[in-house]
Amino acid sequence: MIYGALIIFVLTYVLIALHRLPGIEFKRSTAAIFGAALMVLFGIVPLSDAFASIDFEVLFLLLGMMTFVSGLEYCGLFKIIADYLIEHSGSKIRLLAMIMGITSLLSAIALNDAVVLMFTPIVIRCCSKIKTNPIPYLVGMMMSANIGSMATAVGNPQNAFIATTADINFLEFSLYLIPVAMICLPVTFLLIWYLYRKDLYRSFDRSIDDGDMDHEVDHLRLKIMIVTMISMIFGFSLSGFLDIKTYEIALIAGAVSLIIVASKSTNDMRWIVERIDWSVLVFFIGLFVLISGVVESGLIYDIADLFPGFGKGETPTMLGLSVFTAILSNLFSNVPAVMLITEMMPVDDLSFWLILAASSTLAGNATLIGSAANIIVTENSERYGVKFNFFKFMAIGTFVTVVTILIGVSMISLMF
Repeated sequence: MIYGALIIFVLTYVLIALHRLPGIEFKRSTAAIFGAALMVLFGIVPLSDAFASIDFEVLFLLLGMMTFVSGLEYCGLFKIIADYLIEHSGSKIRLLAMIMGITSLLSAIALNDAVVLMFTPIVIRCCSKIKTNPIPYLVGMMMSANIGSMATAVGNPQNAFIATTADINFLEFSLYLIPVAMICLPVTFLLIWYLYRKDLYRSFDRSIDDGDMDHEVDHLRLKIMIVTMISMIFGFSLSGFLDIKTYEIALIAGAVSLIIVASKSTNDMRWIVERIDWSVLVFFIGLFVLISGVVESGLIYDIADLFPGFGKGETPTMLGLSVFTAILSNLFSNVPAVMLITEMMPVDDLSFWLILAASSTLAGNATLIGSAANIIVTENSERYGVKFNFFKFMAIGTFVTVVTILIGVSMISLMF
């Protein structure tokens, strides 16, 4: 059974990393569901256990946040931001700083995958208007989205999973990781500015279709959405004291956004539903079952024995955990890596959970496949003719990742 689980596990993650075979291209969610189906088909995970392994709290949290962000887009928030950036940027360095600042802030209060999905055409549109190379700005956007999302339990999928698994409330999670994000963000800005100082001023002369941002701003409904967002953040902060699950608050916020859209036109609710990235939810369902197979087969213990501090009776150091997390996050992407490491965690200590959250998120900046947000940006950019150099990004991203992870580990160590 162990060897069967290993073959399925490796095959699935190869397919997730490549998401294509000769003559065939498929979504990563398809690869995850394929691996889950193989685990059930070969009897490694009984069908009843497969359903039991799905963490619906995480799925509902993601669904609620994606619905809410789509409502913000519908009401015109992203169009306002795009116009503001173009009008007030003043210089290219300031534009980079503004993009990174706004993206990180939004990613802390909403799902970073949804934020970069909406922001990619905004950034490319801004760069097209001022005829400058969009690559440095897109890199700054995705890295700041990852860093900003580290700050809260709802910023990215792996944080949501960690907070749910370790039963860490929203406020406690944020109190420790907001300071880490606030230090890592300006450091990353300076590194990107220095490493991309030549590309930052290269010309870019290409017209961009603004179809993704053609919604008129509905000021009345946008004000209601902003009030809802403030209430949602307030609810997240008090969830630990009121014994309310964060996914319940997210679902309520998502439902309110649907009602706000329906108050204008019930037909437009379909637009919101279509903007939700359902493949992300399917991807998670597949991963839950896949990781269940790794655990139930006993393969998890063989993997743990390969790394210092993760064997039976051993305890890893904070730095050891962060290095292990960074490596796995860039082999498999940070979401599946966190799911795997969670099953291997030899200690149940808040500081180690925070290290896992910070390291997995910051490690997402090392390569283009390090996080789902990176993948979304690169694939969405190609629709506009903007292509990334994988190895150049990896050289720069790895350096940024090493610096920020060292900062993160040092700060969390000092807190405890």
